[in-house]
Amino acid sequence: MKRIFRSPEEIPLQNDVKTIFLAGSIEMDKAINWQLHCEEQLQDKYIIFNPRRKEWDSSWSQTIENPNFKEQVNWELNALEKADIIIMYFVANTMSPISLLEFGLYAQSKKMKVVVEEDFWRKGNIDIVCERYGVEQFKTLDELVQNLLD
Repeated sequence: MKRIFRSPEEIPLQNDVKTIFLAGSIEMDKAINWQLHCEEQLQDKYIIFNPRRKEWDSSWSQTIENPNFKEQVNWELNALEKADIIIMYFVANTMSPISLLEFGLYAQSKKMKVVVEEDFWRKGNIDIVCERYGVEQFKTLDELVQNLLD
């Protein structure tokens, strides 16, 4: 059975295995490919939805008229809705505006687990929202992954 789905691959409608969406910093040259680490650690226990696209072209206009961009955004929204768990990882020295948008959309969903590094520019906002809505936070990505494996 296929365990890792990357944009724009079709996501299965239903399965008996819990699913995880890997949300968070992707900014090229600033954020490491942390999603690959999560895939390697979690794929034996979960189905993974990874938005990091292999053939992303940063020159694509980010408009609703661009079919590639629209496909990407819709894939992410579908995967977020279908996921049982959302890992939200905010990497220091990134801005991650779309991750912040997704964080706001799902802060009250009860399916998010968050890591926000000390030097992330909006750490205080994230900490307060997590406290207010009971979002589980972890100090490191490895600590979050271990929590999911236990």
